Amino acid sequence: MKWRHALLTALVLTVGAAGAAAQTPADTNAEADRLFHHVMSPYCPGKLLATCGSGQADLLRQEVRREIAAGKPASEIEAELYYRFGDSIRAEPKKSGAGLVAWVIPVVVLLASGAWLILWLRRAGQPRPDPSVISPTASPELIGRLDDELLDLN
Repeated sequence: MKWRHALLTALVLTVGAAGAAAQTPADTNAEADRLFHHVMSPYCPGKLLATCGSGQADLLRQEVRREIAAGKPASEIEAELYYRFGDSIRAEPKKSGAGLVAWVIPVVVLLASGAWLILWLRRAGQPRPDPSVISPTASPELIGRLDDELLDLN
């Protein structure tokens, strides 16, 4: 497995060196920084590649900068990183398949919470009936029966 990584890295560097026109250092750094903020570090769990302090991460960042300077598209480099290290280094889930659930659920929860809040505010704004006032539709027999039962409770 390691020889595949070494072979892939050598191939990438060889093709990159013979590839397209070089970018300016400012363009290279901006493009590399954007990529570093979209990929998690394979060496520092839970950290972006941009913030990982590992020496291995430094080497990986240098390799990515060289490839970008050689004219290789950042999307291609990002795809190669996912191939080398797996989807676990994605900083955000895919926008397809099972990863789509991670994008949809927060929107659904937000919409449902908003609907609940609107209903709650509507109900809270309505006047509540006074429990001490007996309904005018109550018959005199019902009122008398309620009075008797209340007296029996005391």
